[in-house]
Amino acid sequence: MSLKSTPTRYGNVAMAFHWLTALAIIALMVTGQMMDGPIEAARQIAILQWHVPMGLAVLVLTLARILWWVIADRHPDPLGSGLQALAAKAGHAALYVLLLVMTISGVALMALSGAGEVVFFGSSAPLPEFTDYLPRIPHGLGSKLMIALVALHIAAAIWHQRFKRDGAMTRILPKRG
Repeated sequence: MSLKSTPTRYGNVAMAFHWLTALAIIALMVTGQMMDGPIEAARQIAILQWHVPMGLAVLVLTLARILWWVIADRHPDPLGSGLQALAAKAGHAALYVLLLVMTISGVALMALSGAGEVVFFGSSAPLPEFTDYLPRIPHGLGSKLMIALVALHIAAAIWHQRFKRDGAMTRILPKRG
């Protein structure tokens, strides 16, 4: 299998970016939901010690992925045409933008609230109330939108694979054998 994509398949680098990012996003959605609502401070700190580095990893993966597409690779040809191809392109663009917004708002939230000192450097100060900081709004709304977009992305992949039978999943999965 090639490092670069072909007109019919994603290359190994694009596949690695896709699946590593997907796993990290799932972990972020789970840990984010674990912190939604009242939670004991020690548990929230423990979760944030995983959530924040994972979010930064998604930022690095996303920027590297965008750079890879711009400099070294190209996307395979679209599976559909017209409105379907436009919807796929818009959905992917929305995911990229949202990944960047979520990371930027998360970093801003940690920086403005001073939570980094408590979470990573053992400060005895109490964990701040994140809802008191403006970046919490786009981060919270973005998390709901991310869940919806990821669900739509998965549903579209299943629809392509099971109902259209156009090989959508085989384009992003490593070849067997």
